[in-house]
Amino acid sequence: MRKQKQIDSFTFLRAIFIIAISIFHSSVQFLPGGFMAVIGFFVMSGFLMMKKLNTIDDYDFNEFKSIIKKRFKKLLPSLYFVISLSLVFALIFSRIIFHDSIKSSLPTALSFQNLYQIFKGGSYFTKNGYFDMFTHFWYISMQVQFILIFYLVNYFINKYKDKFSGKNIKIYLFTLISAISILLMIIFSFDKNNISRIYYGPDVRINAIFIGALAYLLIDYFSKIFEFAKEKNFSEKYILYALLFLTFIAYFFVSGENLYTYRIIIPIYTLIQALLIGVLYSYEKENKFVIKKKEMGIFKTFLYYIGLRSYYIYLWQYIISTFLSYAFAHTSKSRIIAYILEIIIVLILSELTYVILNRKFDFKKYFIITSALILGLNALAFFIPNPKEKDMKELEKRISENQDNIKKNNEKYVKEQKKKENKENLEKSKNQLSNENKETDPKQNESNKENENKNKNKNKEENKEPVFEKKAYDDFNFTDKEKEFLKNTSITAVGDSVLINIDPFLREFNPNLYLDGEVGRQMTDGPKVLQDIKNKNGLGNIVLVSLGSNGTLSEQNMVDILNISEGRKVYFVNTVNSQSWEMTINSKIKKFCDENKNAYMVDWYKFAKEKANLFAKDMVHPEVEGAKAYRNLIEREIINSFAK
Repeated sequence: MRKQKQIDSFTFLRAIFIIAISIFHSSVQFLPGGFMAVIGFFVMSGFLMMKKLNTIDDYDFNEFKSIIKKRFKKLLPSLYFVISLSLVFALIFSRIIFHDSIKSSLPTALSFQNLYQIFKGGSYFTKNGYFDMFTHFWYISMQVQFILIFYLVNYFINKYKDKFSGKNIKIYLFTLISAISILLMIIFSFDKNNISRIYYGPDVRINAIFIGALAYLLIDYFSKIFEFAKEKNFSEKYILYALLFLTFIAYFFVSGENLYTYRIIIPIYTLIQALLIGVLYSYEKENKFVIKKKEMGIFKTFLYYIGLRSYYIYLWQYIISTFLSYAFAHTSKSRIIAYILEIIIVLILSELTYVILNRKFDFKKYFIITSALILGLNALAFFIPNPKEKDMKELEKRISENQDNIKKNNEKYVKEQKKKENKENLEKSKNQLSNENKETDPKQNESNKENENKNKNKNKEENKEPVFEKKAYDDFNFTDKEKEFLKNTSITAVGDSVLINIDPFLREFNPNLYLDGEVGRQMTDGPKVLQDIKNKNGLGNIVLVSLGSNGTLSEQNMVDILNISEGRKVYFVNTVNSQSWEMTINSKIKKFCDENKNAYMVDWYKFAKEKANLFAKDMVHPEVEGAKAYRNLIEREIINSFAK
């Protein structure tokens, strides 16, 4: 077996991949497509595994076992170390994180975390209120599965190589496997409920490994790129720059919750990554560019270091981000402090893990100790009270009951509105009939005119907007006049589980309420939902929108909602949660409401951010007192919007 040489350009590429993934984990609003970098890791892994196999002269079953053992020794000891240490730390400092994470520790240790996520319906893109610090280990579980599958497939090819033409059968078989995998991804992508199935499914993701392997098998063809560049009389580096540009641009604009990402973008992006890795390898192999480590400078040296430690950074970064999100959940301190702390802690822990686990040690003894610790902590979890469990069960029950009541109340509201509409139509018919009789009876005509004028004056008084005194946003001492106005004001509300949670409290002040709520709903869904309500039932006097809790929001969503509302006052409630995009969402809402007439912001963040007692243990949904305060803030903003 020939010794493998370090591919320096791949080390830099690993650094870029891990930085993109880390930013996605910590600040998804800044790099929503950072998760795409995982594809680069998979493709590179397939490329390097194929390169490794190419150095083995006789790939028999003993060689297969030897390679698997070496790969697992490289991946698993550090994984077990991080799982054990993280659980112990969580047990001491945060029982909520401990209990949210303990259930996924065994699937992670046994390398089926991705399958566990599919089974429980977990989403990599919606984690609000859930502090599982091992969610990202789906990648390592999948990598272990891919290592086994890839080397096993190649073992059988080698075993029956006399029946095939060696390299060609690999090309054909790898192409077939990749095509089937991509086809499955495309088929699944026609149902939004399959996003987790696609994201965590080894069958639909394995194409990246085999496409990477194909890139190595076809590496000789990459020289044609250089020939093409010479023919067209331009530098080969422009091809590299174009591939890098396509790699980076995806990080900024691709969304993991868009079905077209899986139907079109990921298959194409995987091929781009294979081209990029193949081109980089060819350039370095043919000395098209040379990386001189002693002349790299501080930035390149640091980037190179990040690339060398990328695996250890991946192990720790999401865990530290989870702890800091929890710690900063109810403080209005700048998130920048959390980011700085995260970078420092992750780099220190990554280096320590690297130093500790790259020493010689008894693998069997280490494996027994760490496995026993993980199993022991799982057993201990049964005897340690979960501070979140009871709270969340009550919340789920409350939301479920509220959903049933909302359905009944909405039906009642629609019936009453139809009655009111029928009554108005009847009045119009009477007026029309009365007008037809005007010419036949002059006295009646004069009497009708008097009644008509009285009705007009009465309608003017009824339709005249009330004038209230503007009060502090948190003044919850409502006058009888204010309560009467709120009682007679019809509201159309669109929201997520937070709004569902406060429905009964909202109806105490606003019985004329039509509420459409759905768990996990985002602002992107708002315009369509509101338009559907408008088409079916019409809108109330005012519109209430509470859709900031689940992450995705654009100014255009709010513009569309305002346009659909057609001159009605629209009230947008901002959000309080533990996620990094909290301030981004709130800033967008504030900016929009400041710049648009008839758009008003209900400042839940200002009132509740530092009041942990108002929230359930998920730090998102208000408890009873919090729900009342949430309701009161909405009512006060409605009243204040009518103040002169």
